[in-house]
Amino acid sequence: MNRVLRDLLHRKSFIISLAILIFFVLIAVIGPMTTPYKNPYSSSEYYVAGPYAVPSWATIFPQYKDYPPDMSATLNLTSSSGNGQVSYNGSYYVVYLKPKQSANLTFTLDWKYSYPYSFTFSTKVIPYTTQGVQVNVYGVNTSGYKFFLLSYVPSIYQFEYNYPTSPLNLNTPNPISVSPSTLNPSDSPYVASLPYSQQALVGLQLPVQLMGKPGPVSVIVSVINIGSTPAKVYIAPIHFSDLGRAFGILGTDDNGASVYAEYVIGARFDLELSVVASILIVGIGLIFGLIAGYVGGKTDLVLNSLTDFFLTIPGLPLLISLETVFVVTGIAAKISKPVLILLIIGGLSWMGTMKIIRSVTLSVRSRTFVEASRAMGGGPFHIIRKHILPNILGVVFAQLAYDVPVVILIESGLDFLGFGISLSEFPTWGNMLGAATDAASSANSFAWWWVIPPGLSIVLLSVAFYYFGTALQDVLSPFKVRGE
Repeated sequence: MNRVLRDLLHRKSFIISLAILIFFVLIAVIGPMTTPYKNPYSSSEYYVAGPYAVPSWATIFPQYKDYPPDMSATLNLTSSSGNGQVSYNGSYYVVYLKPKQSANLTFTLDWKYSYPYSFTFSTKVIPYTTQGVQVNVYGVNTSGYKFFLLSYVPSIYQFEYNYPTSPLNLNTPNPISVSPSTLNPSDSPYVASLPYSQQALVGLQLPVQLMGKPGPVSVIVSVINIGSTPAKVYIAPIHFSDLGRAFGILGTDDNGASVYAEYVIGARFDLELSVVASILIVGIGLIFGLIAGYVGGKTDLVLNSLTDFFLTIPGLPLLISLETVFVVTGIAAKISKPVLILLIIGGLSWMGTMKIIRSVTLSVRSRTFVEASRAMGGGPFHIIRKHILPNILGVVFAQLAYDVPVVILIESGLDFLGFGISLSEFPTWGNMLGAATDAASSANSFAWWWVIPPGLSIVLLSVAFYYFGTALQDVLSPFKVRGE
């Protein structure tokens, strides 16, 4: 064993492939623990940032340097104007207004980026009065242009205004939220003033118009006493949040979901499925190969002919056809999709392994030590267990390593084509590539952060398993066959 390990460690290809395999195993085991998102394909985990947000580290490149991250901040009062009195009690700004008086409270954000995907300014207003007040919310961009975003008045006053207003409840908290995605012509004076063809695009246009370039962006809360009695209005500090266009390690997909979460969850599934399926493939191929190679005669002819028959059938079309039949007949409903895929791949991919095991079994069967064991009364099971199997372990382990990337490629191909694990279930590397391909036309720079990680990982993992298996075969097979 020490000699085998020493020979393996003297091979650079083995060391490199082992390092790559350890890297992916760590990603599969530890990766899902490093993200709070358990299934990014669930709608509840959409929009953790804007769709097609680039990875945060990509902002080192000039084309992405002004992309904003997700942000959350509380804006305090920067100035006030009007003839009302304004004070601060530690939690709220308190505005005292006599009849017909007004006050304008300006909250400023020092914006350092290009426009976000979306934003939200929110506050809470509590008007104490026996009559009525009007609360207007304006946004002011870096060029000084003012957008009349929202207006709130008590219901009995709404008919007096020729622009949209929302009801304001007196003597009780009123949550106020400004977001491009929720503004509409029925409640926003700004949206109502736009041509009809532009109103539906306000969710895309307003972030650009209000926060399109770095500089101070202000939110003005204007309070007007429209009654005949004094009013006291409590206004909470403005809270700002945005869905940025730079997020996390691997950015986001077309739904604003974390690509990193998709990648690590997909890595775990692909490795688990491929290893288990490879064990199944090698197990079936080993049994058939040992029986055919050792027994020979008609048994070998039948098993070899059966294997040749399956080899003549195109693999991928048969996989797709079988899965479709199982889904249509309802069999798939009784078996989980991953188990179904595992069984189909394992049941249709053992033929090459069987041929290789049969070949080496035929070679070992004719060796002198096997003949000696047979002459001493050793039965078939004894000879296979004690002599043949130990001498072909190198080939067996190598086949196991060779079959893992084959399974990954098959499963990823099924997912890519939409016949495997679907986007309504959970992420895999294959359906990540399929979804990225479908969305490529609308993505920014084809969303390389969404395509490259799963695609490159499939290639690296396949190459690593190939060289890992080759090293095992080169070191173990001669060692065992020579009987040293």
